[in-house]
Amino acid sequence: MRLNPTLLLCVVLTVPVVEGYSQSITAPVSTNFYMETYNIRGKPFINPEATNVEGTPLLNTEWGSGTVYFKDGAIAKEIELKFNLEKNELYFNRDGSLFLFNDPIASFRMKYASVGKQFDVLFRSGYPAAGKLGPSTFFQVLQDGAKFQLLDYRYSYLGDSYRYGGTAKQAFIEGEELYIFDIAFSKMIKIKRGEQGLLESMPAELSSKIISIAKSQRSKLKSNQDLMMLVEELNK
Repeated sequence: MRLNPTLLLCVVLTVPVVEGYSQSITAPVSTNFYMETYNIRGKPFINPEATNVEGTPLLNTEWGSGTVYFKDGAIAKEIELKFNLEKNELYFNRDGSLFLFNDPIASFRMKYASVGKQFDVLFRSGYPAAGKLGPSTFFQVLQDGAKFQLLDYRYSYLGDSYRYGGTAKQAFIEGEELYIFDIAFSKMIKIKRGEQGLLESMPAELSSKIISIAKSQRSKLKSNQDLMMLVEELNK
């Protein structure tokens, strides 16, 4: 039987390729989930040829396990993660390589081990600008709250490292900047450790409450635990 060419139908079958991963992603799922691979394969250095560099820019040199919350509402669970303090970037593990997420990240929670200790950290972005730090900057959330949040901007930079009788080298040096986010006024307040430093940084109307909390808790308000306690009390 001869077919009329005008009646001939062409059917195109599209077969999706699904890769098997242990990670799970809840809808909505990005269609462009991976961005690019880094030329680091299991190495803690951003430049493997820098033989005179000591240390690492990574918060965790071993893969941690975490959950990533994207700004479009998607959630990626049970992802192997590493966080770069120098670049303020989050990486995930794909075949042993460090990859960047393509979609903007709102926050992530990660459990990791370092020097024999276990850590469970929460990082969040989307805060108002604070100096050179913008809305895309990740801050570690030390204490959450409905009125105030205690935030730690953790960073790393290359500095000189000297040893007596040895050659000069460069090393990654860690630092931090502490902030209290005032939710009502959408304001980032950079703070100093200690009661006097806090009184100089925080709004004057909170001074009496800060003094009262420090006195009742017999706290010098210098450690992270002291500051977390303070913010918890300020949220009541």
